Amino acid sequence: MNQNSGPKWDYIVKDGCRIYQSGSHIDGNFIRVYTPEDIPSKKEKIKAIIYLHGFALCMPKFYQDHILSLVKQGYFVFFPDFQRSDYPDDVETEKICKETYDKNDFGFWLTASTKVVTTTLKPKQTFERRMVYRDDQLSKKEQDSVCGSFEEPSLSRYRQVSIALVVLLGLLNLIAWFRKNYGKNLIRLISTVGWSLAEKPPEWIKHAMILTENAWRQICLDNPTLASDNIEFYVFGHSLGGLLALSWPYYVQEEGKHLLAPKQILVADPAPSTEMGIPWFGILILKLFRSPFAREPITISKTGPKLNVPVGILHGADDKLVKPQTWVEGKPSNFHQIASTDKAIYFSLSNQKNDPPLIAFHNQAVTDTTYFDDDLFNNFGGVKDGPNAYNGEFIWPGFDFVLSGQASANQLLTRFPVHKIQVTDTLPDNSSLFSQPFIRVAIALIALGFGYWLMRGV
Repeated sequence: MNQNSGPKWDYIVKDGCRIYQSGSHIDGNFIRVYTPEDIPSKKEKIKAIIYLHGFALCMPKFYQDHILSLVKQGYFVFFPDFQRSDYPDDVETEKICKETYDKNDFGFWLTASTKVVTTTLKPKQTFERRMVYRDDQLSKKEQDSVCGSFEEPSLSRYRQVSIALVVLLGLLNLIAWFRKNYGKNLIRLISTVGWSLAEKPPEWIKHAMILTENAWRQICLDNPTLASDNIEFYVFGHSLGGLLALSWPYYVQEEGKHLLAPKQILVADPAPSTEMGIPWFGILILKLFRSPFAREPITISKTGPKLNVPVGILHGADDKLVKPQTWVEGKPSNFHQIASTDKAIYFSLSNQKNDPPLIAFHNQAVTDTTYFDDDLFNNFGGVKDGPNAYNGEFIWPGFDFVLSGQASANQLLTRFPVHKIQVTDTLPDNSSLFSQPFIRVAIALIALGFGYWLMRGV
């Protein structure tokens, strides 16, 4: 990791806060930091949130309303993009930009794969991902990085990923013949973060730590009223970022990043493994071609035993992408893999009677999915075009109580200001009798036996 310790970190003032930014999405070193417009004095303890995004939801835009709500209360928010992605970097472009579908993603990856496979490096030469782009595809210029840059993954890693993506996107193109909009959108979403699959999930979280630590130290250098040790961190994460948030203490200890040790952790609809939430056939293909992403997953069963701070898990009861049952079923359950005795899991319920109906789906924490067509998020976590009751009555107030010290992350159940939704700490049993695996097997065997009996009768 190379850090630029020279120039002062410029910022813009927008929406009532300072916005610092370093690096770029495409280079895997993007971080945006939001602070109050008036920087506090040394005497004041800074409370900061490390905000970890869901898989491929690498733009702050997806969570912007929540981030601004936190900053307006006086908190600092650090938003590192831990995946290499091709989202726009500029604040204004991000705000008004909507993804278009004139890109031939399969064609790009086919060309990229050919270039990567046929490339021969000279001694001491490093392969750079930008080598596979045409000049007109490199709409993003190299961005200055105050917080540092990371080494590129090896050529062999890029080979594994590019070939796997050609196969995966080819399969999705076939699916698009039958489900056009879904296939097209999922191709675009995966392609957006395709290069990040050349890195292992533990590398993602370590990069997020380095960017966050460097960003804080640089802000302190530029603002003498701040003391680098006068800060306490809280971690919030959604989906994949929720798992990384729950795994944060494990890697803080492993990397010795004790400044970043969290006081408490709150997560929304987290996955218990980095392999969950991605279509099963995608994981299978990535494993088949030994893509780094699939070789060393992060799992709560590995990192949970090091998690000893108060924890709150906020989960939608009707989450179809990461089903809440994955946290509470099994012996021991994934929830009980967490060592902390100060932990709780809360389930928000759907309200079909509301107008429009409120569905407790995967993207409760998200506030804006309009960058992509609704067809994608109708099948991938839920469409959001602004905050709704799950933000205003569940996610946001829960975190506010924790940050303000009014309640610990495991003491929120009776505090949610619910009006349109309900929250419980017991997952409703909505499972059909026919959803139980052994019942399904029994029914299949009975059906086969009945068929055999009929054939014998004939």
